[in-house]
Amino acid sequence: MNTPYRFRPADENDAREIAGLIAISSDGVAVIEWTGQASAEGCDPLDIGERIYRNPDGNYSWRNCTIVENAGRVAGVLLTFPIQNAPARDPANRPGADDPDVFAPYRYLEEPDSWYVCGVALYPEHRGQGLGSALMQLANSQAREHGYGRLSLVAFQQNEGSVRLYRRLGYEIVDHAPVVPHPLIHCTGEAYLMVAEVRQDRQGLLSA
Repeated sequence: MNTPYRFRPADENDAREIAGLIAISSDGVAVIEWTGQASAEGCDPLDIGERIYRNPDGNYSWRNCTIVENAGRVAGVLLTFPIQNAPARDPANRPGADDPDVFAPYRYLEEPDSWYVCGVALYPEHRGQGLGSALMQLANSQAREHGYGRLSLVAFQQNEGSVRLYRRLGYEIVDHAPVVPHPLIHCTGEAYLMVAEVRQDRQGLLSA
């Protein structure tokens, strides 16, 4: 990894950058709710996303984010938080592609008692330099430090490169659900729930 990169905890002033990066990493899913609210308020969807991530409380907060910087500018973000009270999944209740609730697949694809990697995003010019793997290693470290034995994430079937990366890092597909089509979602096909056991190595990760 290039030495100018460094990792740091996010702060409130990063909220707009976080929202923009999460919009990228979610392939549009995060923007759906923001767009409805923005239309009602007469503002930009990113304004709503910024407001959400500026809040110090809740899962979708700057407090749950780590920023990657290059030469003092934001290059990427990691968003993680625990999933504690999700019900056990029942394949009989798996939502279909015709479900009227566009968010139903992602609520279904939750792994109880896991450390959830909600978003890993890098601006295009900072990709291909090992930062994504380093952020995933950081997520593993966070899970271990918080006492979790498993990590989980949701990946789109169409994002083949991301799925390959997660497999290399020890994640396996444990469930799936069809994506509910929506004009703002960039992917179709299946959404995968991928789970990995937390590694117990304590190798240093933040040398950049």
